[in-house]
Amino acid sequence: MSHGYNDDDCQIMIQTAKARSKSRLQELIDFAKVSGFQKLGIANCKSVQEYADRLTARLQAEGFEVYAVNCKESGLKGCDISEEIKGACCDPVYQARWLNEKQTDFNINVGLCLGHGLLFEKHSKAAVTTFLVKSFAHNHNIVDALAE
Repeated sequence: MSHGYNDDDCQIMIQTAKARSKSRLQELIDFAKVSGFQKLGIANCKSVQEYADRLTARLQAEGFEVYAVNCKESGLKGCDISEEIKGACCDPVYQARWLNEKQTDFNINVGLCLGHGLLFEKHSKAAVTTFLVKSFAHNHNIVDALAE
């Protein structure tokens, strides 16, 4: 019976099965290395810049070429999108296009809002994984919301 997975899909499944005891960071590093990715992109929310900077430094220390862009870098004004949005506006489409221009092999979402993350993934040419899900109410530990 066909399971619907091609050879590349099977390799991802095998790699993932080997990562069960690793941190998400180590899993990301190992996956990128095994996959042969050299150029990694980081799209982050400006409000979690500290974490994006730490991730950038760690990935660079592991030998990756890293390109990072925060959500406010384009200078987009909210009023350019809608009169309902005031002030500086996040720009996930710009983030994706900027990383596409850098020809990144693999992109990492660090704390983008849910809708912004969806737009970033939609416009990114490279595959995207999420490293940090932003949740200030739970110090970015989103599973804590399930205990409420």
